[in-house]
Amino acid sequence: MSTIGYVAGDFITKSFRLTSIGGYAVKLQNQTGAASVKGTLVEASSGTDLAVNTITADAVDCIGVIYEDGVANGSDVWVVVGGVAEVLLEDGTAATRDYWVRTSETDAGRADATNAAPPGGTVAAIEEHLAEIGHCLETVSSGTDVLCKILMHFN
Repeated sequence: MSTIGYVAGDFITKSFRLTSIGGYAVKLQNQTGAASVKGTLVEASSGTDLAVNTITADAVDCIGVIYEDGVANGSDVWVVVGGVAEVLLEDGTAATRDYWVRTSETDAGRADATNAAPPGGTVAAIEEHLAEIGHCLETVSSGTDVLCKILMHFN
């Protein structure tokens, strides 16, 4: 089998993937403790090389978002690290296009897209800006396990 190809509109090599919606993904080991859930925000694992854990609530060290559901813990999973990504919103919150997006302050692995702009004016606000994961590209209604497209970048 070739190490370069296309799957469902995605361009794929052995360890890099360009998603059909414009995301840049890399292959890392799922160390979330469970099967992967698409849209989950992740951080680098402190216990396993080339691996990711679900990011804790209110964290500032997000490195990407899980791209696919159902990958077993300990197996390789695609993680979107830039470009367009689908993130899981905090349950019960909506998202508005053009809003600022950050890691959830209350829910591990979730995003908060309820702020029109990042905080500003104080040292604490500057530190909070480090929780940014990007900018919202679509408006979606609130619900449970809602995915939202963002343009992912990190400060």
